[in-house]
Amino acid sequence: MIRASVIMPCFSKASLLPLSLAGLANQTASPKDFEVIVVDDGSTDGTAEIVGQRMRANLRYLREPNGGASAARNAAIACARGEVLIFSDPDMIPCPDFVRKHMAHHPRATRCVVIGGKKEVLAHLPWCMTRWPFAPLAIRLIRRHPWRGRRLLSLLLRTFTCRLLIEERTVCRGFAALRRLVLPFPIPEPPSDLSRLAVPWVFLLSGNFSVRAETLQQTGGFDETFRGWGLEDVELGYRLHRQGARFIYEPAAASYHQVHAFSPTRTRAALAINLRRFTAKHPCREVTLHKAFITGDISLREYDALVREAEGTESAAGKNGNANKAPNPVHQPKLPDGGRRDQPACVDHAY
Repeated sequence: MIRASVIMPCFSKASLLPLSLAGLANQTASPKDFEVIVVDDGSTDGTAEIVGQRMRANLRYLREPNGGASAARNAAIACARGEVLIFSDPDMIPCPDFVRKHMAHHPRATRCVVIGGKKEVLAHLPWCMTRWPFAPLAIRLIRRHPWRGRRLLSLLLRTFTCRLLIEERTVCRGFAALRRLVLPFPIPEPPSDLSRLAVPWVFLLSGNFSVRAETLQQTGGFDETFRGWGLEDVELGYRLHRQGARFIYEPAAASYHQVHAFSPTRTRAALAINLRRFTAKHPCREVTLHKAFITGDISLREYDALVREAEGTESAAGKNGNANKAPNPVHQPKLPDGGRRDQPACVDHAY
């Protein structure tokens, strides 16, 4: 019996897919217990051939017309056979315990969302830089200057033909080769006890989370009006939170994000559009404040405190018979151009 379905939407990321599939082929969970569904969202770069060369019993391939990440995920959800849905991305390399650790948190009839640990790995470099000492120099640069270093590396990856620093067979044997190329993940690690947060949903990213199929179906799946990069996963997390789902952080269900080329301008533009869509769909205090949080204007602690303060004000107003009276406005810092200069306003995850 299939207990879990790993869903991986993919749009023209054939160069990143082999290591991701190698990680899923090297799971400690039995292949009979889970399936992998790769949803090709209208790719034009040979994604079908990459999957076909690595086809195995528990791997399924779906071809869909290009409709965006949310539509691709919803198509896989509709045909998934697992009781638990685990979401990954083609730029994520799951660790050997990835599936098993996610499944352990989902006994029957539980309404929980499991967020896995995330790391970043330098898996590709331009062909002329694959020899020593270029990889250590790139790692040192990104560690010292996270945002500028990633932008420079992205430019190099877009300009030159790239080669893998890690072989598929190495991933299948273990993760020792990855650990020497690990970089700090650009998004802060969630606190160990997410249940203490008023806003645990801000940590739900599509590259590594799981939820029971029935819980997700009750929530309505991904909102397909979110196109381009960003926030379709956070918006789903917000709806799951509002419907009473409990959020759990499981760092041992880890995935390694492959650093790859991205366009900062296009990423920011898509994020700005989806931010407006998010706040229009949910015109409430915690969602409005999310813009200030992701740009670094307020910390997680400040964000959590402001949301709790707003909830307390509304609760007190209701008890005093003033439920229709609006609470005092909370200061909302202006969105700067690109967020903090020493920290990325967002990280571009392929889907």
